[in-house]
Amino acid sequence: MEYASLYWTFIRINIKAKTEYRAAFLLTFLSRGIVWSTEFALIWVLLYRFESIAGWGQYEVMFLYALNLTSYSMAAFFCFHPFTKLPAKVQSGEFDELLTKPMNPLLYLMSREFTASYFSNVAFGLLFIGICIYHLDLSLGVWDFAFLFITLIGGMLIQAAAFIYTAIPSFWMVRNSSLAQLFLYDFKDFIRYPVSIYPASIQIMLTLVVPYAFINFYPAQYFLNKQDFLLFHPVFQYLTLAVGAVLFTGAILLWRWGIKHYHSTGS
Repeated sequence: MEYASLYWTFIRINIKAKTEYRAAFLLTFLSRGIVWSTEFALIWVLLYRFESIAGWGQYEVMFLYALNLTSYSMAAFFCFHPFTKLPAKVQSGEFDELLTKPMNPLLYLMSREFTASYFSNVAFGLLFIGICIYHLDLSLGVWDFAFLFITLIGGMLIQAAAFIYTAIPSFWMVRNSSLAQLFLYDFKDFIRYPVSIYPASIQIMLTLVVPYAFINFYPAQYFLNKQDFLLFHPVFQYLTLAVGAVLFTGAILLWRWGIKHYHSTGS
């Protein structure tokens, strides 16, 4: 209980540090909003020109984008800086110092390097979801909003697991930036659009191997009343939280195994 309070203290300190200079924080908020709004607008323009992609209209594809952005940003609060910077910490020997703390190294790392600036990403992601719901004229009840929350939590766990999985090889590899680029960005480019537009091999990879399709494509079937299941069962639209829980649990277990077999660089 004492340690839990300490973890939250680290997070509060980080938030206060980021918001102390309010003008800078506001500029960061607005600049990130411009970036994400531009991407959102580009998808709108693209779909306005072609009207639809495999039966998915403008705001339906933008809904996929919004789900991905929001869940990614929720995961990035705790995982972006800790795990994208882990290889450098291992190489410099800074990670060794972290292991000397009488605290859980994973929770300590995530709370100490909590990234408060992702509040803007989450805010704009939720705004985009709201815009899509409005323009698609979706009538969502209490359960639907609860399921949306569950979906975002599940997507967050999938995205967080990806951060952790791609960082763990740095315990043994001097540099693993190519691996992180592949799994954190290149593979996720596929889910900017409906997975059903891709060949069966890509659909299988994004469902069973690197299950990013559960972040947005499958749960979108529920909200948009679609039945775009060419290879898999419709029950997949309800499995985002389960898939996220399994992947995140596996990431934690692999992290513990990596820590157990970690040998200092001697820096």
